[in-house]
Amino acid sequence: MEKDEIALELVYTSGIPTLRSSAHRVRKKIGKNRNTPKPQASGASGGTDIGTTMLPSSIREKDMFPYDTEEYDLSGAIVSLLQSLDPDIVGSWSSELKTDDDGSSAAPATKTRLEDFRIPVTSVTRRANKGQCEDAQQYLSEAVASSHDTFLHTFDRLLTEQILPHLKSRLVHAGIIPSDPATPVAFYYQRPPTLRLQPGPARAMVRTHRDADYGHQPGELNYWIPLTDPAITGCDLMCESDADVGDYSPLGTRRGEVSSFHGTACRHYVERNETVWTRVSLDFRVGIAPYYDPGWEMVGTRADHLRQKVEL
Repeated sequence: MEKDEIALELVYTSGIPTLRSSAHRVRKKIGKNRNTPKPQASGASGGTDIGTTMLPSSIREKDMFPYDTEEYDLSGAIVSLLQSLDPDIVGSWSSELKTDDDGSSAAPATKTRLEDFRIPVTSVTRRANKGQCEDAQQYLSEAVASSHDTFLHTFDRLLTEQILPHLKSRLVHAGIIPSDPATPVAFYYQRPPTLRLQPGPARAMVRTHRDADYGHQPGELNYWIPLTDPAITGCDLMCESDADVGDYSPLGTRRGEVSSFHGTACRHYVERNETVWTRVSLDFRVGIAPYYDPGWEMVGTRADHLRQKVEL
């Protein structure tokens, strides 16, 4: 079968761009947050920004660093997880189209690639339009949350051994916390992270937004880990360099890299997937003491993201 013929059969016309593993729901309502943010201390340690919860500018800047994909095999853990799930709800691997390492088509396939994963059209279609998006999202969310011995174990190790120490070193370098290792810093990372599966070719894109629109507080950073190659799917996360400046540019993160940005204030979006491949990524947030209030409840939510506290 020719690639163009496959593309015609895999058109996603739903307005839902991704199947995601997040039970978080937001209900818009008029009024203030149910719990106004009250960080453990105001501003930077000993600083003059009294009353603010905004992270320092040097920490809000985009940052990217590599990690060892063999030591922390997130892709392999997600492949195993997806293989264990109901293909009629989440999806399965295409038997017609596989890829080589350079992204070109190959048959028969010698590897199980996340780019080749196919999601049922009904799973990115809302119930109101005769789809099963809501049920599929709940099913995937529960599967990710229960993967303690597999995926979440790898994720936790990457956070505690690489990502959070890297973030702490940035805080030390910026003079925000002392370099004395005996002085611990508390971090609150989203656990489980959100797994996103963006099939293509599709009309929908992840719309432009800032996370403050959904009630997130400014004392946290967003992290993004692509598990597929943006060069293959043609999708990247586009983000402003600062709030409301409108200078959108791709993060440029590749497999084996982690990016952070201040998604609470900076608008961002993900491009439309116009290829026959599937984009797979992880995203999560890390709250940083003393700027983050772990007791803060987001406005109009039924279930906020769960957090794991780590002191380093």
